[in-house]
Amino acid sequence: MTELMHPLAGSLRLDGHRSDSFLMLHGWTGSPAHFGLAAQFVNGQGFPVVVPRLAGHGTSVHHMADTGWKDWVRSALEGFYELSGESERVHVVGLSMGGLIGLLLAATCNVASVTTINAPQRLHNRRVLLSRLYRGSRRIRPAERDEPPPGEVGEYWVQYDDSPVGTVPDLLDLMNAARRALPRIRVPAVIIQSKVDETVHHTSAGMIFGGLASPQKRIVWLERSRHVALLDTERDRIHREIVSQAGPGAGPGPKAPS
Repeated sequence: MTELMHPLAGSLRLDGHRSDSFLMLHGWTGSPAHFGLAAQFVNGQGFPVVVPRLAGHGTSVHHMADTGWKDWVRSALEGFYELSGESERVHVVGLSMGGLIGLLLAATCNVASVTTINAPQRLHNRRVLLSRLYRGSRRIRPAERDEPPPGEVGEYWVQYDDSPVGTVPDLLDLMNAARRALPRIRVPAVIIQSKVDETVHHTSAGMIFGGLASPQKRIVWLERSRHVALLDTERDRIHREIVSQAGPGAGPGPKAPS
């Protein structure tokens, strides 16, 4: 069995009594820990929650170098099938790359709604486009270590600090696949985007919104949050937006720990 990089890096399942459930998908080089607080909040309203560990994540960045977008999507599908066999409706929520996978699931599976959080269609670093030249490379690129959030929230800051260069083209492939899938998505959609996201350009939200065929769709703007907005100052608002996808009477619930 592969050793986890941190106890919170593994897949998370929280059982609940409601007939709706939530599948939460973390981002590229991230881990289920990023959804730890959101999962607790949603489960506190009675909803079952599954946060799968996507292939190659939460262990060693060298393991991730052996994976690609099909492996990540397969991990998400396993979580979806787990919940769909037990729930009447499954709502999908994704952070960054997880949002892209959530859009693919919304286009191909019987999901009840989709919520994306800082899902990319345009990145600040335009040099990533050159990464296609390094597809399949085993090179690991050291990255500047981001400071975790202060206080209790910092416990959930579990992610790779370095990047497996050869998998960046797979992320770009997912961006393109999600964009092509947008016209086939007709379920209710919430696009959450931080205006000061240091990784994903804020225009990504409009690109996703404009491409969606969903009759019920809206953009929720965050003013102060970084890319991993689930662990930033506006996380309470994100929690409420996630739960609202289950319809009237789903919330509000208790405030998340500060």
